Amino acid sequence: MLARQCVLFTVLWMTVSVFAQDLPYGVRDSIKRQTQNMGEIERELSQLSAQVQAGPSPQQQALLAQFQSMLSANPQLKAQFDAATPEQQAAFMAEMGIATGAGSGQMNAYGWLEQRLDSVQAAIDGAPADHPDVVALQARVNTARATISATESAEAADTKAALAANDLSDYPTFEQDLATAENMASQIASTLPLLQTIANERNSQPKADDMWLLTNKVSSNQLRQVQQTLDNADGYMNQIRIWDQQYIPLLNRSSTYKGRWYANLQYMPQLMAKLEADAAPAMQVLLLNAQHNQGVISRMIDYATERRMAAYFDGGIAQVRREIETMAALYPTKTIQGAPSAEQLSDIQEEVGAAIAAGLMALEDTLIAEQRFPPDNYDGGDADDLKKKAVALIERRFPGEDILDVAICCDWDTENYEEWVERVPGEWVLQKVHYRDIQIGVLMPSTGNRAIIRVVGVRQNFVSDKELVELLRELPMLADNI
Repeated sequence: MLARQCVLFTVLWMTVSVFAQDLPYGVRDSIKRQTQNMGEIERELSQLSAQVQAGPSPQQQALLAQFQSMLSANPQLKAQFDAATPEQQAAFMAEMGIATGAGSGQMNAYGWLEQRLDSVQAAIDGAPADHPDVVALQARVNTARATISATESAEAADTKAALAANDLSDYPTFEQDLATAENMASQIASTLPLLQTIANERNSQPKADDMWLLTNKVSSNQLRQVQQTLDNADGYMNQIRIWDQQYIPLLNRSSTYKGRWYANLQYMPQLMAKLEADAAPAMQVLLLNAQHNQGVISRMIDYATERRMAAYFDGGIAQVRREIETMAALYPTKTIQGAPSAEQLSDIQEEVGAAIAAGLMALEDTLIAEQRFPPDNYDGGDADDLKKKAVALIERRFPGEDILDVAICCDWDTENYEEWVERVPGEWVLQKVHYRDIQIGVLMPSTGNRAIIRVVGVRQNFVSDKELVELLRELPMLADNI
């Protein structure tokens, strides 16, 4: 039995060998070479088929989404694209740098495989059709072409589905809403370091008598950002949740837009939790700053009134007051757990305003009580002429009012010098300055038990040869001290 099987195998082998040997030498080499080439084609086609079965890659999805967005922005172009054949669509997308399986050509993977199969087919066509090697190779070519056709159709369908999935025509505001949501998240994220900076300033509180200028560390614009973020954060989160629900169908069908939507917004819960945790310590520092500066202003008012320093109210006191006003104006209106209320800062602002008004009134009463009309000590030859000019100005400005007295206490104050001045960039000129000033006091009655000293200034400019007579200031005084 075993011997009979061996004989049968030998006969079959000899039969196949005879057929193989029937191929001419050149044809046999060509078939052998194309058989090897066919193996490479099948490997590449297998890889390509696997890629198509896996569906469009994230990079392809992003390109298709971008392409679809471009079409949505141009309705006329979209209509032309939708009306085109798959081959025309593929060609247009290829021009945009998006490779698809529809159509054929040297720049197309399928077209390149088809060209190589044509080379294999040319070798087959030049060989005996009934030879076993040729028959087998022909079957592989036919199978490969069928696979290419099926794979190409599958990829075309995938591309069409991906374009449809990334079509925003039913969600025309998605891009705008996404940008707004990302800006909301970005605002919260950028506010967190500001809250930390404010909270850390607790360690920089100065001594009780020194003003605390927190705005030197955190600007008004940054405080305004903190205020807006804390006031609006809940609204931001609610709006993003609404959009989250609104765009579920889109996000489910488009991995590209889903990835873009959640790239930053997935961190919103953590951002909100961090914002809530960091808000209270920072807001406590804002209240502490206002309380500290309220004490500073109180001591500055006492200092200014005791030393008759009216200008102090327009200097240091005004500066610290602005700091308190800034903290109150830019404090969040939202109730924050563990943080002071906005009313606490508003109360401090009102108390400071009342204290400054009271201090000014007390200082004014003191200054008025101490004010005296100056003596008429100037004995220059132009004294009468200067007084006439002062009286003429006052009578024009306050017609019908009585003039009780006119006095010039002091001599002319003269300035005479030269200085280099840059009139335009690069052009310097020597400018001469030569003038003199004098002041004339005009005493007039006021309301109640008060009088008023109106100080008139006269400036004579010797360079321009012009004279200026103007009212400089008004000084109230008690009528009993005339």
